[in-house]
This record gives sequence, C-alpha cells and structure tokens, in this order.
Amino acid sequence: MPISELTTLGLILLCGALGGCVTSGDKVTDGIDRAVAGEPTFMQQTYMTMDTRCRQVKRPTAVLTQKPQHGSVRMLTRKAAAVYGPGPYAHCDGKVGKALAFEYTSAPDYRGRDSFEVRVRYSDGEIRHGRYEIEVR
Repeated sequence: MPISELTTLGLILLCGALGGCVTSGDKVTDGIDRAVAGEPTFMQQTYMTMDTRCRQVKRPTAVLTQKPQHGSVRMLTRKAAAVYGPGPYAHCDGKVGKALAFEYTSAPDYRGRDSFEVRVRYSDGEIRHGRYEIEVR
C-alpha cells in the first residue's frame, strides 16, 4: 500500500515538531521495499531522534506488532540521514546518526508480497506505528 503524499507531508510536519524523525535511504517511489528471496535486506524507513543541535538522542525502541507471513525481521542499529523537512529541526536534515532499522529476510523459496508492522517508542514517550510492504523476487 503506497503512502500518499498528504500522509508523507503530515509525517514530516509531525517529525519536525517533535524532534523524532523517520529517516530514509534511497527513495522508494511506490512505498514498497524490494528484497531478494532468502537474502537479508534493510528496509528503507528507519527511526531516530536528534536534539535541536542535531546531536544524537537515545535511539527509539520497537516491537513487532504483526510478523511477516513469509520471513523474519530483526531490529538493528544502522546509520541513516535525518529527514525532518520544514519546522524547527529542518537544519538537521541530512545529518547522520544511529537509527532504529529493520532487516527483513524471506524464506529462501518464497517469491511475492509480504509485510510486517511495528510500534516504535521514542525516549520522550511518543509512539509511532510503521507498516512495511515488501516485494520478494
């Protein structure tokens, strides 16, 4: 399920207002991550927090709320560039920090769509929900 432009804008504005950030690697234009069957693949969307001086703040934590049907997920720390957009944290855009990342691995013989959902908690208590759609080839 692709994320609409309005939803993306809303997330960017919320991110800028609170200091918690959803980051991204290479742009995924249709909101679907691509994975090769049986190979570990980092999902593009990650989560991090910086203070107003763009210094790393405690990395968010997460729980898997819906497991993938055809694979497994690991939660790891990975470097990512902040994406805050307009607002008080805009000057932090592009700053690299340690982010909460998700690594998906499908069953070796599976090809097709899979997905999983997470609940992310920031150190200030803010909760966000994420859904990942994966196309396994």
